[in-house]
Amino acid sequence: MFPFVLFSALFSSIFTEPEEKRWVCNSSDATVWYDYCDNLKFPVSIRSEPCITLKGSRGMLYVYFIPKTVNTTIQFSFRGIRFSKGQYNCITEAIEGNTEEKLFCLNFTVIHYPDFN
Repeated sequence: MFPFVLFSALFSSIFTEPEEKRWVCNSSDATVWYDYCDNLKFPVSIRSEPCITLKGSRGMLYVYFIPKTVNTTIQFSFRGIRFSKGQYNCITEAIEGNTEEKLFCLNFTVIHYPDFN
């Protein structure tokens, strides 16, 4: 199993604009996409079931990376957390082995537009 390291930040103005954003999904309160934060640029397949909603959702994020045959599932849950409207960034790195070789780095962006009515 490959460990994943997640770094979350609200510093959207610090990040430079990505070359190409890859859409993951739209939900009732969020839009999710990712881009690479390294120079590897190998195809990574991301699928979320259900699509991420930041108002109490839970589900699975499926990650496939062919060059190193990564096929893993990551659980997510946002129950009990109330997010403000805005853009959230999460840096994800896949690391393998004792030498901690970095396989890939992804920058996930979630635009949250809550409806608290």
